[in-house]
Amino acid sequence: MARSLRSWLGGCLLMSALGMVPPPENVRMNSVNFKNILRWESPAFPKGNLTFTAQYQSYRKFQDTCTSILLTECDFSSLSKYGDHTLRVRAEFADESSEWINITFCPVDDTTIGPPRMQVEALANSLHVRFFAPRIENEPEPWTMRNIYNSWTYHVQYWKNGSDEKFSISSQYDFEFLRNLESQTTYCVQVRGFLSDRNKAGEWSEPVCEQTTIDGTEPVSPTVEQSPDPWTAREFPPLSILSGFRDFHRVCRLKGSLEIITQLKLQFISD
Repeated sequence: MARSLRSWLGGCLLMSALGMVPPPENVRMNSVNFKNILRWESPAFPKGNLTFTAQYQSYRKFQDTCTSILLTECDFSSLSKYGDHTLRVRAEFADESSEWINITFCPVDDTTIGPPRMQVEALANSLHVRFFAPRIENEPEPWTMRNIYNSWTYHVQYWKNGSDEKFSISSQYDFEFLRNLESQTTYCVQVRGFLSDRNKAGEWSEPVCEQTTIDGTEPVSPTVEQSPDPWTAREFPPLSILSGFRDFHRVCRLKGSLEIITQLKLQFISD
């Protein structure tokens, strides 16, 4: 190890002595929900501040994405979600530059699935939960991760507040009913996306806790997990309405949320 350290220090000193620019260090891609940020660290260079240029390969030719920047990151979110991409970055000082450092990145395979958001409504012995799949940036329409992956499902876990025992279910829909709970009891819920065909799990959401009500009382106002995207929490009926349909499971997704298929002429159970 001492020999390796001496070799590394010797190389740095040699580059400095010869006026050579050292390349960027620790180059990696940080991608969440197709927000693709290439990051690196600036190497030690005694002559002054380095700038950086980052490129991607397009039809065998490299194209600039970030040119002569002082930042140590570059946004590649405009890349196609499919296929392997070759990215590279180099350091520059005056008219000199380092060697290129290359990485390969496939967004649809490599991006991290961020946590979904939730809306929770408490009833006497159940919780009605609506899920909002993570939204994808840089899209003309409000697409979500669910629009990209056909095998998308939700992994849900819930537990009585203060208890270590957790219960797990999976749901293919954008809502779920957690039944047979104790009344006047606080339960916590969290959810993550899961891709069954890739055996790939996303990040868990922050828990949302809600207290069930007393039998016969009106449901409390739904608790909506805080979101920077207000469109996810509006234009929807109360969750309890869904339980009034005989075939509430026959629903469709529209822009990452649920709407009742009115053409099916669903009737209320009370009819």
